[in-house]
Amino acid sequence: MLNTKQTENKSVPFWLWPNVLGLDAPIVAVVWQYLFAAVFGIKIPASNYLALFLVVWVIYSVDRLLDAKMLSSKINSTTRHNYYHQNYRVLYFVTAIIAIFTAVICLTSIPFAVLKFGLMISCFVIVYFIHRKWGRGGMIVFLPKEIFVGLVFAIGTTLIGYTWTREIPDVFLSIPVIGFGVLCSMNCLAISVWEKDSDAFNDNSALPQLLPQFASHFSLISLIVFLIMSFITFTLFRSEDFLVLLAASLGCGVISLISFFENRVSNQLIRVLADVAVLAPALLIIIFLK
Repeated sequence: MLNTKQTENKSVPFWLWPNVLGLDAPIVAVVWQYLFAAVFGIKIPASNYLALFLVVWVIYSVDRLLDAKMLSSKINSTTRHNYYHQNYRVLYFVTAIIAIFTAVICLTSIPFAVLKFGLMISCFVIVYFIHRKWGRGGMIVFLPKEIFVGLVFAIGTTLIGYTWTREIPDVFLSIPVIGFGVLCSMNCLAISVWEKDSDAFNDNSALPQLLPQFASHFSLISLIVFLIMSFITFTLFRSEDFLVLLAASLGCGVISLISFFENRVSNQLIRVLADVAVLAPALLIIIFLK
């Protein structure tokens, strides 16, 4: 007779495993870094893509380990959190080993300027983890954690490309990075809204838990964001930033579209679609450029 763990693992659809194993965010990061490189004509070494993939995976894995440790309701938790809870010790060990390997890769292949600036970004990550474990409410007093995470993800993803082409401070002021940050933030907000039932038991700092009205009006909010992003993209049609903004605005459009049908889609599928909304537009632009 199968034990509970085996039964639950067998019931996971094959298309959900990238999310369960934490591969979705690293894939998104690498694809978008490649998109920036392709649009702006940057040549980034393969080792830098590998380093980005591993860094993102380790950060997300640590986040899930923290979530699994604090899990208060296994019945209402998501599939990925249940998986980490069931396999906590193994994944703790795997994460530690990969973190060490990642550190070696970064120290031997990443430009010093990126490492130096990456340490600054790591401070934001540490602040997030501290808030995740002990805090409640918005990040930095007023900023929702979903927007905070989205912006940090966008900056961290594009950091290497900017190091190879221009001054690093530009990454904070760059229109395409801000556009990508908006998309990442909308992705995080959408996930919080669509997983609000499980977050009610396991994440009381999610925006829909702090402001329930936000979830009720998310479809309208996401539509407004999409329209604003589309307008900005249209005004920059002849700019070198156009293709990146186009991918970001299309992603916001997909998230908005999904939000109008969220009640007709399973929780597992809508979680995957949230990442598809970020990934698919970037892949389409990359194929177009080829």
